Amino acid sequence: MTKPVIKWAGGKTQLLQEIKKRMPTYFNTYYEPFFGGGALFFDINPKKAVINDFNQELINLYKEIKNNPLDLIEELKQHQINHTEEYYNVVRSDFNIRINDPGSLSIKDAGELVYLNKMGFNGLYRVNLNGFYNVPSGHKKRCVLFQEQNIYEASEALKKAKIICGDFELSCKKAKKGDFVFFDSPYYDTFDTYQRGGFTTEDHKRLAKLFKKLSKKGVYCLLTNSNTDFIKELYQDFNIDVVKVKRMINCDGKNRTGEEVIITNYRGDELC
Repeated sequence: MTKPVIKWAGGKTQLLQEIKKRMPTYFNTYYEPFFGGGALFFDINPKKAVINDFNQELINLYKEIKNNPLDLIEELKQHQINHTEEYYNVVRSDFNIRINDPGSLSIKDAGELVYLNKMGFNGLYRVNLNGFYNVPSGHKKRCVLFQEQNIYEASEALKKAKIICGDFELSCKKAKKGDFVFFDSPYYDTFDTYQRGGFTTEDHKRLAKLFKKLSKKGVYCLLTNSNTDFIKELYQDFNIDVVKVKRMINCDGKNRTGEEVIITNYRGDELC
């Protein structure tokens, strides 16, 4: 089974089995508008997919994995050799030179993103108000950034996907009856500084409207979010299951457990 190439806040590795048992058995194109680490995508390896994320550095990484896996591996090998505390800060400064210029992103930036993600504090991706990556070093002496076979497997999976970078609503504009959309947006009322501006309450309301719109078109939709009254009210017309989870990215280890909701616009018996 292919695993995520990087650790991403909100990643679904811990929730995979709960999600998979609620997925439709058969669907046409797989859509994932908030791709992040892509745990579900890599696990199910769909035959046809459209994946999207608003984070341009992350999307650049997936394009490089898709098209240039060998070159990325060579970049990562050099980071493993060069890793020190001082080297981490040098790479972070270099990464920030191009972070707000998507036209300049390349294989170098893809390698730096993986390195910073693996060697930074707690696997966070965080930017400040100016959009610059500001995660401190995780003070890790051992630097293991990748498994070569996993990179090649991820590349093969991504070759079957259209990779785009933009707004979540536009990314599934072409979804039609029989397609499946997995929504895993930044959660309501939680850490969401993955990008400048975050994901606002109005964004959550807009997402709920999209969920309803796609439902009317006959698109299978599954959404995960925090177990809050606000979210449950937004999706009160749909099927809501509450599940217990472990949160792997949290500064306070005592707060790494909680409850989330899995919301679908269909029931299991409707798919039989």
